[in-house]
Amino acid sequence: MAYRPALSERTPLMQTGEGPEKVNGGASPSQPRVWPSVLAALIAALGAFTFGFTLGFSSPATYQLSKNVTETDSSGLQLPLSSATLSWFGSLVNIGAMVGGLFAGWLCDAVGRKLGIMFSAVPFAAGFLMISYAEGIALLFAGRILTGLGVGMVSLMVPVYIAEVVLPSMRGRLGALNQLAITVGILVAFGLGVPLTYRWLAIVGVGVTACLTGGMLFLPETPRWYLGREKRHEAKASLRWLRGPNANINEECYEIESALDAQEAMSCSEFARPSLARPLIISLLMMVLQQWSGINAVIFYSSNILTDAGVKNAEIGSIAVAAVQVVFTLVSTLLMDKLGRRILLIAAASGMLVSEICLAAYYEIMTEKNESHLSMLSLCSVLLYIAAFSLGMGSIPWLIMSEIFPNRARSTAAGMATATNWLNSFVVTLTFHAISVGIGRTAVFSIYGGVTFAMIVFVACFVPETKGRSLEQIEAIFDKPSINR
Repeated sequence: MAYRPALSERTPLMQTGEGPEKVNGGASPSQPRVWPSVLAALIAALGAFTFGFTLGFSSPATYQLSKNVTETDSSGLQLPLSSATLSWFGSLVNIGAMVGGLFAGWLCDAVGRKLGIMFSAVPFAAGFLMISYAEGIALLFAGRILTGLGVGMVSLMVPVYIAEVVLPSMRGRLGALNQLAITVGILVAFGLGVPLTYRWLAIVGVGVTACLTGGMLFLPETPRWYLGREKRHEAKASLRWLRGPNANINEECYEIESALDAQEAMSCSEFARPSLARPLIISLLMMVLQQWSGINAVIFYSSNILTDAGVKNAEIGSIAVAAVQVVFTLVSTLLMDKLGRRILLIAAASGMLVSEICLAAYYEIMTEKNESHLSMLSLCSVLLYIAAFSLGMGSIPWLIMSEIFPNRARSTAAGMATATNWLNSFVVTLTFHAISVGIGRTAVFSIYGGVTFAMIVFVACFVPETKGRSLEQIEAIFDKPSINR
């Protein structure tokens, strides 16, 4: 990190006429504008929408590629694909995402959060084009890895960008837009997957990435990234765009600089310090527990699960699942800054636990006796699971990841957390079918339920509340010997 003069070595803000009582040459300060924060979050959330679209693409594509009809499609691909091939098709996106998360940690520090998000359009567009024109399995798989690379990049950079540009009082609600956009992307992919072939659906994905790139052109870089590189003039210009010309941007600028000046140059050994080790452990464990609660297995294979449950039109059932996800993510967005992160996480995990117990019971009954009239129990349990997950478990781990690290460690730590999330997602997605066959879905959902119970205990004991606190105040929590939850 470049040398930063200490605050005592600089001309104090109050002596330059730029302090809290002076704004724009002496004009009285006004309340910061809200709409720029909302607009910036909405446009950045197009990256999360593309993320969700890529995940949602798996379900209709897998369904079409697994049809029990021996044929050669329009580009020469032999159908149907084997179960093993389909498992790899569904899970390879996670390998790309794991690499993308690690790469994004370096990229958003090197070129900024804004340009990093824009660069994610390259692997997204290239991957979707490969899938659309694939004439063999190799190109199909390569396209999935590339789109996964884009997913990993935006899964890290979009939450960080939103957290660093929005008003602290709105960070919970607008930060949850990330997960809401993911769920809307999944719903759109499911819905368009009914009338469109997976090849045309991939072309739609290319169009979505173009919208993301175009939208980000009009947004500023984050002031924290500028100030971390001694670009104070650019940081103030960014804050004026985000807060309005008459807002007291100097006070916010001074607060960010004070936090940056308290930091030292970052090295990996720094993560051994409690002030960094504790937030890192919290973030990593939340990512592991989120994935081993089974969410991506349910999303990726929703059509197959509903077909096995006796739902006649599995594609429509998957759309219903995605619609529930959108509705309850929206509810989470509205409640985030009212109830707080901890209570929503505990409530969400409790609902997931109930649904997993019901799913385990359903599959246990079905192995002993085929009770077709119980198919609604499976459907309702899946819907309850998705609703509960969307209420908190989906968005809050990513939101907390973007909040709890100091600026100097945020990109590196977020990269580690993102890679951990996608590594576990890959394992869960790849092994779900094989484990289900090997030990039965009763055992699988029992394991997922045990993990969800562990999440409840972990959040109750170790995760601090970040509602209503600035990023600098959250950083101070972990500088204390014990965490005040």
